[in-house]
Amino acid sequence: MADNSIMTNISAVQNYGKNLQKAQQQLLQITQQIKKQTESIGNIWKDDQFQKFNQDFNENIFKPVMKATTLMENEAHYIEKTVELQREIQKLKIR
Repeated sequence: MADNSIMTNISAVQNYGKNLQKAQQQLLQITQQIKKQTESIGNIWKDDQFQKFNQDFNENIFKPVMKATTLMENEAHYIEKTVELQREIQKLKIR
């Protein structure tokens, strides 16, 4: 963090981080549910078209979304730590 950095509304940044974390958790949960449903459909849709569909789903939807949820989680954690540091900086400036 740069020495001259400033966060004028720490609470707003903190709320953003919490919202990002909630969105990440919801997206992860929904994606995992869809993945389970896709696998379940494979039990009744047993042909080459399903195999192609399932492969496309895994490569083009599931994997990218899982990567995105990991990145969202990392960013939310970064925001949380940054907010903590900003609050500590504020305390030091007040003293």
